Amino acid sequence: MKMNIQILFVSLALCAGMMIPFQSAMNAQLGKTLQSAYFSALTVFVVAMISLALYVLVFRHPVPSVQNFRSAPLWGYLGGILGAAYILLIVICAPKLGIGNVTVMVLAGQLVAAMVIDHWGLLNTPVHPINWPRVAGILLMAAGVYLVKKF
Repeated sequence: MKMNIQILFVSLALCAGMMIPFQSAMNAQLGKTLQSAYFSALTVFVVAMISLALYVLVFRHPVPSVQNFRSAPLWGYLGGILGAAYILLIVICAPKLGIGNVTVMVLAGQLVAAMVIDHWGLLNTPVHPINWPRVAGILLMAAGVYLVKKF
């Protein structure tokens, strides 16, 4: 991969990560205002669906064939359920734990799950075995997150 493209993707991934605490705060406030974590999560997904539908229409993305949808692995569709569960859990946990603490827990969960997925190549992903440098990297990130939250 060319360096400029790699920098672009790294920047986009950092932006995605930066969105998570904002999304958590917004979703938690919506849940508080609506007095329902469930309707907050549902509202978030309805707004997301409308936004993506408008984007697809405006930029005229081609609709995949029925065969494409049929050939996708069934577990590929479970991402929507995981997304819904994530939003719901954030709406429930953020008011109790705080945005910073929830973000730390989300990051810790992401790192552990990513290591497991990478190690065994789950869900058809490339294999990246767990090794001491990777474990050390996660421990250093965890220590850094702890220090940021503590001070």
